[in-house]
Amino acid sequence: MWEHRGIGTSEALLIAVLTLAEFVRGALLISLLPAYVTGPLGQSLTVVGWAVSSHYLLDTVFRGPAGWLVDWLGPPRVLTIGLAIEVSALVGAMNTTHPVMVVVFVGLLGIGTATHWPAVVTGTNRLTDPERRASVMGMVFAAWIAGSGFGPVAINFLLRGHDHLAFLILVLTDVVAFAVTLVIYDPRLFRTNAVHMHWKGRLSIVRPFWMILPGMFLQNMTLGMMLPIVRPFTTNVLHLSPFRFAELLFGSGALTVLLLVPMGRITDRFGLRVPLVGGMFVAGAALSAIGVLRAFLPLMLAGGVAGLSYAMILPAWNAFVAALIPKRHEGWLWGFFMTVEGLGMAVGPILGTRLYGLAPWMPFLLSAAILTTMGFFYIIYVPVRPAR
Repeated sequence: MWEHRGIGTSEALLIAVLTLAEFVRGALLISLLPAYVTGPLGQSLTVVGWAVSSHYLLDTVFRGPAGWLVDWLGPPRVLTIGLAIEVSALVGAMNTTHPVMVVVFVGLLGIGTATHWPAVVTGTNRLTDPERRASVMGMVFAAWIAGSGFGPVAINFLLRGHDHLAFLILVLTDVVAFAVTLVIYDPRLFRTNAVHMHWKGRLSIVRPFWMILPGMFLQNMTLGMMLPIVRPFTTNVLHLSPFRFAELLFGSGALTVLLLVPMGRITDRFGLRVPLVGGMFVAGAALSAIGVLRAFLPLMLAGGVAGLSYAMILPAWNAFVAALIPKRHEGWLWGFFMTVEGLGMAVGPILGTRLYGLAPWMPFLLSAAILTTMGFFYIIYVPVRPAR
């Protein structure tokens, strides 16, 4: 069934694991954590900012080691290890009332989630022909958006005095994902690419990519800025009900999911320039609009445009990076690049909450300015060259 849709069973299972695991992460960080910390725990939003930043900091620090482990053990086993850590962290978070321990357990969750992208992206690339890279990347990101977008929406309906039940649902979801990793088997996924190399040798491998590293950092910093402030912005500034908040998330997320695979196919056929550059400009315009609009229907439209922009950017950007990475260093280099991206995600929540405290619209307009600037940069330098 899967083969005639362009992906095999092992690819489908890897994508399913990513969907379930990102459902849990999105539900926790965007909906459950802010409600739990500011509600039952009675703490400020700053605790949420530190918890989310600790999560992404540890997620970032451990992506490099996770990529190295992928080269040694193969993607499925690394995912198994990561999900075991995630289940332990969730159980700890649901059984503590101390804000410091919440930060610790949410950070520990980041160690587990550090395995997601190096393992899934390396695994799907091992199983994918080069001419289908952007299409499969579109499927991977569709799974990510579907999971991380539907998670906050679903959990949002359980936040009226049912926080413990919400935590239990997240634990059980990660347990299911853990079980799926145990049945994934394809000889190509267990091929070891590990190479012992001095740090100077690794530095020489990274050096050709220095022009794209700032973009990796800044693009993900803008996303990190949004994470802890979306729910308080919609609740306290827009005065939306939980149902309206869910509608807004679902509308933009659903459009992104629907467009990711078609945009991946367009990128495979016509190249990177239009989706990458155009997506940056469209994202900048959409985030600017979200920061200043107050009526629900225009906000829904702006959210849909933001969804379109991310559907344009994600397959193009990641297909480009995949094309650059030599096969013999794929796990480690994916881990390194994702570490740079994760640094942006770690800085983003602290900066976003600080700016939100000054003026609720400031995180949106700064993110818009950054993405628009990146669009102008990619007009001058569109990084298109094949891996050797």
